Amino acid sequence: MARPQAADYEDRKKDILHAAAVLFARQGYSETLLEDIAEQCGIKKSSLYHYHRSKHAILQGLIESRIEDLAIKVEAATAAGTPKEKFHAMTATLISEYISTPDEITVLLNQTRHLNKPAMRSVAAMQHRIVSRMAALIQALRPDIEITRKKITAVAMLYFGMTNWIHVWYEPSGSIKPAELATLIVHLFLNGLNDLPPMDLR
Repeated sequence: MARPQAADYEDRKKDILHAAAVLFARQGYSETLLEDIAEQCGIKKSSLYHYHRSKHAILQGLIESRIEDLAIKVEAATAAGTPKEKFHAMTATLISEYISTPDEITVLLNQTRHLNKPAMRSVAAMQHRIVSRMAALIQALRPDIEITRKKITAVAMLYFGMTNWIHVWYEPSGSIKPAELATLIVHLFLNGLNDLPPMDLR
């Protein structure tokens, strides 16, 4: 007979993913043992298998849940408004998420290479939702120009180059608040440095 799920099963499953994210981000996937994750969670190693069948399953679950959550929030943020408003909303959403979950984002950016091929394909398809949303916004922002899909995607990836690593250097206690940072990125991306208006970021 299968072991029944506890009422807090999903919460415990998420707690394990969060604990793993901390360890994967700080010491690496290969260097982290299941024993380490169990200790971080305050449970026995054998209990982990009730929630995740392997360390790889934990990594895959962590990455997929983070991307899925990002995609849902980005899609909600860009559901209405002008193209520029949607662009700003998407930027603000990503910055907020990257700053609030730095360990998960670090794993997403640096540890995906440890996934097997089927998992990588699954993750790539999920990432495509977010990239496609930005590509569609870029096209909507400049409907007057003809640009190939490959070039639109390249521009979208340049945008993500500006945003994806914010959690590495951003100081929450610093003088630049997330909303100000979002506005700065939007203006730099849409208008360029030469057209940047005076801004008090002291």
